[in-house]
Amino acid sequence: MSKLPKIIGDYDAFLRAITAEITAEGFDMTDFVQMDHICYRTSSLENYTEKKTQIAEVAELLGETQVNGRPIATFRLHTPILFEQWRIDTLELPAPKPSKATSEGLEHVEFVLYDSIDAFLDKYKGKEFKLGAADRGINPEVGYNLPSYGVKFHLLNLPTVVYLESKLGLTEVQS
Repeated sequence: MSKLPKIIGDYDAFLRAITAEITAEGFDMTDFVQMDHICYRTSSLENYTEKKTQIAEVAELLGETQVNGRPIATFRLHTPILFEQWRIDTLELPAPKPSKATSEGLEHVEFVLYDSIDAFLDKYKGKEFKLGAADRGINPEVGYNLPSYGVKFHLLNLPTVVYLESKLGLTEVQS
């Protein structure tokens, strides 16, 4: 039995619930190349540090970047999560924003789009997307609030972004 559920919780139930909400909101799952990663959010910097150590037992740390003044770690899982047609290799672990209270646990998934962001937004016009990071650097993204969770859509998978940030010497990102 994998240690991962003991570290981040019942990711299978989380993935079932979030994909049901995505489908219920009218998104076509064939618009996505990849379910890029899942995100586990921590409620304190102390918990972030502890969770980072625990996740390192089941994954390789690909990188840690300062995003809007807080660290976000990206891990490649030693054993990928296999869920329906998806293979999820990556786990994102953001420290909480200093000014925002957050709950501990699995929070969102992110998908890589087949088409451009503009084509995606055009296809789903009428939906209220979060566009705060739609013009951000190497990997613009749009967010969407589901009834219980969040989902984000972007053009590159997270390991590629971490690699590019490393090659470009980027250690801090602002959106």
